[in-house]
Amino acid sequence: MKSEIAKTEYFRLGQMTLLCLITLKNGYEILGAATKPMTTPDEEEEVRGIAYQRAIYRLIELESHPAAPTILAPTVGWTPAVTF
Repeated sequence: MKSEIAKTEYFRLGQMTLLCLITLKNGYEILGAATKPMTTPDEEEEVRGIAYQRAIYRLIELESHPAAPTILAPTVGWTPAVTF
């Protein structure tokens, strides 16, 4: 699954929220978020890990849903009917 990741980006919102955007090779994007005080670089690194882990969990949830086609396979014109 990690081999399908093309790019990982992090965005800080406010003082305590960090977003992790994982873009797959097929263009699909998965978002994970974490909120925790980040006063030191070590704390920010921990929050990055939490946000990344939550994005991966969302990817696993989408992949394990039996009614949805796999998002890791290359697709043309398909958008999932899943909302977060």
